[in-house]
Amino acid sequence: MSTVKPTVWMAALAGISLASDAWADNTQAEIRRLQQQLDALKAQIDSPASTSGFPSMPLAFFGKVSVDAIYDDKDAGFDELLIPSTIPGGDTHQQQFNLNAKNSQLGFRVGESEGPHMVFAADLFGSLDSYELRIRDFYFQHGALRAGYGFTALLDGKAWPLTLDAQGPNSAIFARQTGIRWQTDHWTLALEDPNSEIQDPANQSSAVGRRPDVIATWTQDFTLGHVKAGIVNREIGVEFANGDQQFTTATGGVLSGALSLTDTLRLLASGSYGEGMAHYYNDLSGFGDSSMDGYVFADGLQPLVSQGGYLAGEWQALEDWTLAMVAGQVVVESDAALPAAAMRRSRYGTLTAVYQHTPRLSYGAEVSYGLRDRQDGDRSEAPRVQLNLTYRFHHESH
Repeated sequence: MSTVKPTVWMAALAGISLASDAWADNTQAEIRRLQQQLDALKAQIDSPASTSGFPSMPLAFFGKVSVDAIYDDKDAGFDELLIPSTIPGGDTHQQQFNLNAKNSQLGFRVGESEGPHMVFAADLFGSLDSYELRIRDFYFQHGALRAGYGFTALLDGKAWPLTLDAQGPNSAIFARQTGIRWQTDHWTLALEDPNSEIQDPANQSSAVGRRPDVIATWTQDFTLGHVKAGIVNREIGVEFANGDQQFTTATGGVLSGALSLTDTLRLLASGSYGEGMAHYYNDLSGFGDSSMDGYVFADGLQPLVSQGGYLAGEWQALEDWTLAMVAGQVVVESDAALPAAAMRRSRYGTLTAVYQHTPRLSYGAEVSYGLRDRQDGDRSEAPRVQLNLTYRFHHESH
């Protein structure tokens, strides 16, 4: 018996060993198979074609977190933006303090900026009483073609002056609308949503349009700056309660640019004039006296003439400090038939200092002033003090 038991135990151990080796071989084979599957999946994800069949696209996120502290000594209309056309009449002395982050922005780009790409960007000005998204840009661009929603082709972004006020100069060309454009280094041709803004004292008609606004611009860069000229031809119209329609044409022009006088001093300017131009002005487009493209007089619809402009300077006082000044004005034609409370003139001014603490973080202080004259001569004004903290970010993934 003593010799049989060891033999049995040895046979059992040998069987277990053989089974263990076989199990280990199978386990290693399974691990290798799983690793091959993971490697194949990773290669598929990293390849130009994704599992859905769509090519992978570079993605960029950008935006800023901006906090403003604003103090008004008089009623300025809007608490977060300085829009002179919204300043109420009379000599009001209603002090107001506001702390908000509505100028914070978030956007992303899908695709390389040099190739076909889509851009979406929004801020938080969607509502006056709460934080809601407002679309700033949503467009597709491929080479010279651009289509979607965003700033009008008349806008000159390179001549936009520095202000902490998120709205900017009253006379700046600022309208956002849907359009399609063909743009090269010098020329741009655009068709944009007409979006007429008409005033009818009898309130018996609504604005209509039957063709897009036609815009052409020319831009020329030179060593010390640039110049941009633009022209817009519109057809503004109204539809009356009985179904009748009436249309009239309106044409206006814009000239803007920037000039570097020294390495640290830069001048920026814009001037514009024409019929039906109110829709494009920063101070009038959708705010306050926005219905100033045309007026339904006793003898029918006629376009209104308006003109505006601003002059600005930016001085790099020290390596991290920038000082800026802006002065702007918008004037609408005077007519005894226009409502007495309608806007005749608005003025806008700012003095700004910005400290660039880091490439991403900045602090600023600004004193601003808005003025509104009515057609009957009544004048209202509003001074403002504003402090700002802004953190900017930008990230790209490929």
